[in-house]
Amino acid sequence: MIKIKNIDLSFGDKQVFKDFSAEFCDEGAVIFMGESGVGKTSLLRILAGLIKPQHGSVEGLQGRKISFVFQEPRLLADRTALKNVALVSDVQRAKELLVELGLKDELNQSINSLSGGQKQRVAIARALAFSDDAVILDEPFSNLDAENRKLSAELIARARLALMVTHDQADCALFPNATKILL
Repeated sequence: MIKIKNIDLSFGDKQVFKDFSAEFCDEGAVIFMGESGVGKTSLLRILAGLIKPQHGSVEGLQGRKISFVFQEPRLLADRTALKNVALVSDVQRAKELLVELGLKDELNQSINSLSGGQKQRVAIARALAFSDDAVILDEPFSNLDAENRKLSAELIARARLALMVTHDQADCALFPNATKILL
């Protein structure tokens, strides 16, 4: 079980969370939803240990190998799609993930030559290659068409734990058994 206990988080005068708590299973998909500015991305960053709340704690993720897909792909422009993913795993695993995500013909293309959706799928592949124990995804489908959303969701669903933010109800439908938390 993952427990978020009494989180307080502020950035200057802007209070993002005040005494926020939630509890959810440590396996399967968990989707955080809410309007812009309510703290969805900040919560993911807290869960990943990238930022610390002023008060409160997170229990249940200690010792887990966590990977993160940010809203922007954050890929190395001077490397190919395959080399970006192979940075965190072996080449064979990297290739398998990219092919599953429909990028067979783009394996050896430079990142700069890829579309936004292709870059996003490379970022998803890299995160899953690094760890499918706990994957944190911030709006992972925003640059993807319906077919590539489905391909990506099928792969993400294999992760032991996927913690995801989305604004789109259609994205939630891709994970019918997900726990949904409204912020």
